Amino acid sequence: MSKDLGDRAPAPVTSDSCECQCDGTTYLDVSDTVQGNCRSADISGRKWCYISPEERTKEACRDSFDYDSRYNMSRSYAACSSPGPYSEECSFVRREIPVLTSFERSQ
Repeated sequence: MSKDLGDRAPAPVTSDSCECQCDGTTYLDVSDTVQGNCRSADISGRKWCYISPEERTKEACRDSFDYDSRYNMSRSYAACSSPGPYSEECSFVRREIPVLTSFERSQ
């Protein structure tokens, strides 16, 4: 028996959700269906994408799974629902990253 929860507020955007981003890598399967980059669903019915092998991305995408040695990347469902890194929702993350001036970089 399911319980109707009504309208619920979306989960708050965190720095992890802003840093959990799709890589954009895709491939055509044997049926010529594009796989990856949230373009199609797997057998669970959920869309997925490849994520960067960088540690920061893997930590942000806490649901990373199914490492693919062809691309040296894992997959994530969460990255398909993350706001874009340059979206308004993620603007607070960009403010947290210090920007070095050319003088500071040359030091």
